[in-house]
Amino acid sequence: GLDINSIISQLMQVESQPLQALQSQQSDTKASISALGSLTSALSTFQTAMDGMTQDKLQAHTASSADTSIFDATATGTAAAGTYQIEVVSLAQAQRMMSAAQPDSDTTTVGSAGDQMTIQVGSDPTNAFSITVGGQTLQEIRDGINNASDNKGVTASIMHTDAGDQLVLSSNQTGTANAITLSFTDSGGASISDPLSMSTQQPAVDAVINVDGQQATRSTNTISDVIDGVTLDLKGQSDTGVTTDLTIASDPTSIQQSVQSFVDAYNALHKSISGLGSGALAGDSTVTLVQSMLLNVLNTPASGVSTTYSYLAEIGVSIQKDGTMALDGNQLSTALETDPTGVAQLFTNSTQGFATRFSDVARQLAATGGMVDSEVQGLNDTVSRLQQQIDDEQANLDDVQKNLQVQYSALDSLLGTMSTTSNFLTQQLASLPKG
Repeated sequence: GLDINSIISQLMQVESQPLQALQSQQSDTKASISALGSLTSALSTFQTAMDGMTQDKLQAHTASSADTSIFDATATGTAAAGTYQIEVVSLAQAQRMMSAAQPDSDTTTVGSAGDQMTIQVGSDPTNAFSITVGGQTLQEIRDGINNASDNKGVTASIMHTDAGDQLVLSSNQTGTANAITLSFTDSGGASISDPLSMSTQQPAVDAVINVDGQQATRSTNTISDVIDGVTLDLKGQSDTGVTTDLTIASDPTSIQQSVQSFVDAYNALHKSISGLGSGALAGDSTVTLVQSMLLNVLNTPASGVSTTYSYLAEIGVSIQKDGTMALDGNQLSTALETDPTGVAQLFTNSTQGFATRFSDVARQLAATGGMVDSEVQGLNDTVSRLQQQIDDEQANLDDVQKNLQVQYSALDSLLGTMSTTSNFLTQQLASLPKG
């Protein structure tokens, strides 16, 4: 009548303590691996933010046109502040050609069977391709042009007018460099006159601008190679001799936003590291080393840059008592007025800028095979080793439990036999004559 299951269960709780210790150790190790994954993610996010601290953002300029109906403009960090007088002499346009009108575009055919049309874009003969036009409808010719695998820049369409249906060929790009040239041959390859009677409705024209009296000719209305760092988007033609002012100026508001983004990115990383260091990675040497490497960047002056600034604190970026970074906007504004190039170099100099060095440190730490990854690999090995120990311990416990089951079952049976014998002897003794 023993409660064998209860007895064995209590005994197994004691026997299982080494297994529970192994499982707890494995669980803690897995938590550390997860925390290191979070650290890697935070470092990667920080690196992306540092890589985004480009010269264009830290030397941002605005470009404004006095008349946006003539042109719009944008400027990058390489632009120089100043004012330019722009005259748009002509806008670039793409060539467009049109055929003679046909009664319809889906049944009426043109030319003789085998007639070919060769279309060349620009002066390069390798930009030429041929299609069959003889015995074809305008729709078939259109589709042949648009579907040609060697079409180098022409689009065909059909226009429906009072005169009838007409095939329209348009160069895909503006400028004389993309002008269309047509030639025709018969089935034997001999030159023939144009069976479509194509004529130019709009010639290919280059954009021509005068910048401070100097002429520049380009094939497109988007011009980015005349004034360094400035892109002009031509909209309309100027009246003869009339110029429009283009003003390039520094954009301190945009630069302030970029520096604030730098501060925010650092603080986000600091918060992540602090949280992990006081939680799942408490006491982990990797966290301490990461913090040390980041502080080393902050405490090492930028070299090979403007002599005006070497430390972030000189432009209003400082570390607070809690380890976070703060920005003094007024001090940054003063620094930008004094030496805007120096401010940009402080962050983006090729090897010594703060953003550059922070990016390098984050990349080194988060890279495959890097310090964090190496620790993760070591912990994964620990998890595997612990799992083997857990499996071995569990197998041993299973054997212990089986043995206990056999032993206590035998004891229970023995006690049952002894109880039966005791009862028999008691009965026999009770039946003896009393004397």
